[in-house]
Amino acid sequence: MGFAPFRPLSHLFVATSVMIAGVSATARADEDVARALNQMMPQVSGENKAWTGLFDAYLDLTPCPREIGPDFDQIDVWPGMDDWAAIEDWASSNQSLAAALKEASGKTIMGLPYGRDSVDARYRDAGLFARVDIEDGGEVKIDFPYMNAFRTFSTWSAAEMYRRFEAGEWKEGFDAMIDNARVLRQLCDRQMLSEKSQAMLMLAEAMSVMRDGLWSYVGKISTEELRRISTEELPFLRVSDAEKLERLELPEGDRIVVEAILDEVFGGSSTPDPQRLGEVFGVIQSGVSPLTRFGATKRWEKIAEYHGSLEASRDKLVDVYDDWWRRWRIRPYDPIQEVPTEFSRLNEVRYAIIAESVADLEDLFDLRLRLIVEINGTIMAAGLCGYRTDRGVWPRDREQAYVTYIPKRFDFDPFDKIYGRFLFEYLGDDREAVDTDYGRLYVENCVVYARGRDHEDSGFKEATLDGITGDMIVWPPLRALAREQGLID
Repeated sequence: MGFAPFRPLSHLFVATSVMIAGVSATARADEDVARALNQMMPQVSGENKAWTGLFDAYLDLTPCPREIGPDFDQIDVWPGMDDWAAIEDWASSNQSLAAALKEASGKTIMGLPYGRDSVDARYRDAGLFARVDIEDGGEVKIDFPYMNAFRTFSTWSAAEMYRRFEAGEWKEGFDAMIDNARVLRQLCDRQMLSEKSQAMLMLAEAMSVMRDGLWSYVGKISTEELRRISTEELPFLRVSDAEKLERLELPEGDRIVVEAILDEVFGGSSTPDPQRLGEVFGVIQSGVSPLTRFGATKRWEKIAEYHGSLEASRDKLVDVYDDWWRRWRIRPYDPIQEVPTEFSRLNEVRYAIIAESVADLEDLFDLRLRLIVEINGTIMAAGLCGYRTDRGVWPRDREQAYVTYIPKRFDFDPFDKIYGRFLFEYLGDDREAVDTDYGRLYVENCVVYARGRDHEDSGFKEATLDGITGDMIVWPPLRALAREQGLID
């Protein structure tokens, strides 16, 4: 079960052309939106931005033997795959990417400017741009094709990890994954919801791939290397982070775009222009199908009669984001989190523009918790493997691995309402069945798991990759087990 997609503003406008204003007005709006988004980024010098070096490295890459996309990416790479030899050769022949990831991992921010025309033509031609545009002629286009580069980096890193591990080059294999993870952590600080959610999911999956590697080579990787990963590298993916990812900010870029659309739809009046409102949101609501566009347009023209004023709409937009911002910064199980959100209480007619244009960010809160599980769980897994390699047995109690192998503060389950530790079960030689996304699997030795979105301990009888139902098992890694037990290729 994968992570359910969001419905952000960027999703609504992809591949959509909407006439909303004249040429001069849209050109000015386009510049204002891009400028506002770029001003939201930390203002650092070019040498402290990672994007140019990474994009240059991407342009130099040879094509992956398999097309990277929905059907193939980092989680599908492993030495037992059908075309492993070709993937291994691809990783080996693109060693310049290792240096690029290493250099980028030490930069302050990603720093890619918003606006298709904000990057050099050679990047644009390769789809390496972040388009958040209100273009000449009134077309609204929001798209992030540059994300394909980071999917490619992650896929290469997984291949390089396994290639190096097969050769017994543990440090080089881990370095490829750690450097890529640090780059993805930078990407998690982007300001548009679609960018941030994609980056967070890629980072979560990168952690799961690393755990697959730990499992596949347990007993072979040196204790020193495992301790380096669990105590020196993963705890500092971003120096300012801790076990709760408190420095990961809420994205607010979509709010800037909605503000610009409000200005265009209202056209300087206190009430929305019915024709403009119908043109803009008729297309959005009907998607790419012209068969339903007429009815949708008429509906929005009617809504214009009842819609709130420009000032009231702006205030409501601020209220919605202020509410999410406060919730993002307080503890997950504070009583205020149980109060209905400003977004959920929107009058869907009076504030129809906001209700239709703004995504519900509550899913992002859950994704942040999943990411915390993935990072902390990988630290736990590396530490347990270090103990196993050093002592020849798995620990009967995770406290035996604290300090030397595992920083105790990272034994933290964000789905626990009392802010406690992961759940740990020592099985020894016993085998226990678990119903998973891959089917029924059998686990032994020791099991580490988080509670999942229901916040309950299900005794790891059922586990899903995202914790939507059942628990989240982080050790042993379910995907690696499914391969061993013949459930997936």
